[in-house]
Amino acid sequence: MQEHPEKYSDQQIESMMDELDRVPDVESAWQKFSAEQEESTESAQSHIHTSRRWLKVAASFIGVLLVTGLAFATIHFVQRSGSAPNSARDSGEKAGVVMTNRNDSLPPQGEVEEASIIFENVPLDSMLMEMASYYQVGVEFTREETRQLRFHFVWKRNESLDRVLERLNNFKAVNIEKSDTVIIVE
Repeated sequence: MQEHPEKYSDQQIESMMDELDRVPDVESAWQKFSAEQEESTESAQSHIHTSRRWLKVAASFIGVLLVTGLAFATIHFVQRSGSAPNSARDSGEKAGVVMTNRNDSLPPQGEVEEASIIFENVPLDSMLMEMASYYQVGVEFTREETRQLRFHFVWKRNESLDRVLERLNNFKAVNIEKSDTVIIVE
């Protein structure tokens, strides 16, 4: 239009100038833009809220699966480690007392294999009575409450009575001494 004004009529030029002079309604445009953005934000927030809800559900489900798996693994581990082969158990076994061999394989030729006894959560009086009968000594308790103390102890029958008592005295709950043919528990 500036290069060839002769191509335009005066009315056309006037109408173009009027259009340029008009100020656009910024306020209404801004309100329209804001409304569109709010709708978009609400939609996005709703989508995010729904996504977070599903993530929480998925995390809870995975947590339950993990805990269940750990429980089954623990049960399986306890069952496998707590059971001994029937051939290794003493036929006169008491509750909580398990007879095991030092080695699961056969001993070298000419060597006698020594057995161990595992006392699991067994009262001290039961444990010491069995040891005393093996070593052919008596047992005497100076306090009644010490009879019911429960222990987990591996008794190696090839050890001397003095060594076994020394190991038992490592438990701070009791003091065990030996007099000629009597074990005295204080």
